[in-house]
Amino acid sequence: MNWEFDPQVSSPAKIREAFRVFGFVVVRRVLGLDELSRVRAELDRAFDGARLRDLPVMCSTEFLKHEVVWRCLFKETVVGSLRAALGPELCYQNDFDVQRNCYGQAGLQRRRGWHMDAGSETHNAYLRSPEYRFAKCGIFLQDFDNGWGGGIVIRPRSHRRSETDAFKRRLFTLKRAFDRLAIRVDTEIGSLHVPTRAGDLCFFDSRLLHSSVLPSAANIRAIGYDRKMDISIFWPDVPKAQTKYVIYWDSCNRAMVDDFLRNSMRRSETEMPGMKEEPCRPATFTRYLSVRYPDDYPAGFTEAARSCGIGVASLGAERTAFYKQKLQSMQLLDA
Repeated sequence: MNWEFDPQVSSPAKIREAFRVFGFVVVRRVLGLDELSRVRAELDRAFDGARLRDLPVMCSTEFLKHEVVWRCLFKETVVGSLRAALGPELCYQNDFDVQRNCYGQAGLQRRRGWHMDAGSETHNAYLRSPEYRFAKCGIFLQDFDNGWGGGIVIRPRSHRRSETDAFKRRLFTLKRAFDRLAIRVDTEIGSLHVPTRAGDLCFFDSRLLHSSVLPSAANIRAIGYDRKMDISIFWPDVPKAQTKYVIYWDSCNRAMVDDFLRNSMRRSETEMPGMKEEPCRPATFTRYLSVRYPDDYPAGFTEAARSCGIGVASLGAERTAFYKQKLQSMQLLDA
């Protein structure tokens, strides 16, 4: 069994099984070379502008202004692969973003970036349900081995919490403990540097342990970060031609939509009215909870979603208005 698929010959059944077993799937070349060039050029222009110049992330409200970027989410190969893994009633959460030169950790200790995206939801029973179908999706715009940390590293099968058999659940618990121990002692036993190439889609179960990949030691020295004391998750000194871009969003089947929104509302409580955003601390949850579908979306986006049969999750009018008001009280970085 393999986790790597050619978009022209992929079997939905094999994608579904690979996602179930390994917890991730790579679909090659969902963007052609011309599309890749156009998307990177669009992002270069956007991040060169005054609004985003000093920011590591293009948030959901800004994302929707760049059609050449959001069109990537509706590519036939992207939609077909996600529908194969997650089910026919495919939904996108509205937390779309583009990460630029983000490495998911502060400092140079490579083990510190490991996490699972559903880490804030571990108290919820649905996370252990056999019917859990939720994925983080990323379209990578550079090769994984370019020397500048262009991809991610994962622990295959580390998502499998939903076993109903008691022995298998105990076995999984032991394996997860081993995974965490291996991470703490900085060993890569059981890890996989996912070999994504520019234009590939990689999507993974939100319970899967994963981490970003730091640039090579030589490149860290080349930009002086081996001598830098205050390294954040954002590396603005990566050479422009090597800028790391990943288009990220969350996908699920329709049954998972409300669970995610409720958890997002809970997490938004840490973003207080009047807060001042910082480059590595944006009001992420308040931002995307304030956007209502389809009212606040470009007509082209809603038409693309409709033609693909994709639902887009958002709150009702009253709750969305609350988050809009809350967002207006904040000191936003890209105001």
